[in-house]
Amino acid sequence: MKLMDRIAAAVAAAALAVTLVAAGLAACCLPQTTQVLAEAFSGTEDTATPFSHAQLVRAAVATRDYTVGSHDRAAVMGVVAAVNRDADTAFADADEAALETAPDVYTLDAEALSHLDDVYGVVSTSFVALGVIALVALAGCVFLGARCGRRALGGVLALAGAAVIVVFALLAAWVVVDFNGFFAAFHSLFFADGSWTFSYDSLLITMYPPAFWMGMGAVWLAVTGVLSILAIIVGGFLRRSGREHSVPKRS
Repeated sequence: MKLMDRIAAAVAAAALAVTLVAAGLAACCLPQTTQVLAEAFSGTEDTATPFSHAQLVRAAVATRDYTVGSHDRAAVMGVVAAVNRDADTAFADADEAALETAPDVYTLDAEALSHLDDVYGVVSTSFVALGVIALVALAGCVFLGARCGRRALGGVLALAGAAVIVVFALLAAWVVVDFNGFFAAFHSLFFADGSWTFSYDSLLITMYPPAFWMGMGAVWLAVTGVLSILAIIVGGFLRRSGREHSVPKRS
């Protein structure tokens, strides 16, 4: 391979690795993922809450839509008001303004909404950047396949998949050993200190307890891991196929 081809291969492999990670993130952002994990974990911690499990699940799904979907504050606060009415809390008849100043065990207060706004900003910006990177990965793979053949393309797929698996294995080990430390380090990359910590009995935390986020991490790991393994398998097949086609047949 020429120098330019090697550079193209390195760029394509890096972009593909990022795209494999992004695919797992996209799976985590699906409403179905939040629904399933909320049904499994919302309100399951030994914490006092005025809401039933079903009410917490409903609020969790609506909060997910505010955070990575429509970003409609009136809609999410409407659901918060509805679950307060259903639970007949002290804020059952409160309007949106009153709810935002209520104790955080009953509502998404100003601090919680501000954090969710920050998350929305990070996710929406990231998806634009990740979409561009995915296009670079696709273009790089097409270019290498057309210019250098199956072996080169297979090498890119296998390298990207292997790199992601190694990195995710290290991160998974960190999570198992020190989940709280990993969670804090991950948030510190994107959010100001103190802007993402909330009381243990707040609505936000009872909707999304640590077990919920561990489940979300498992989804991310599973989706990215499966796709990475497929990339390695397909890459290996292409490399073998390319080698066979490059060896001249004996007469």
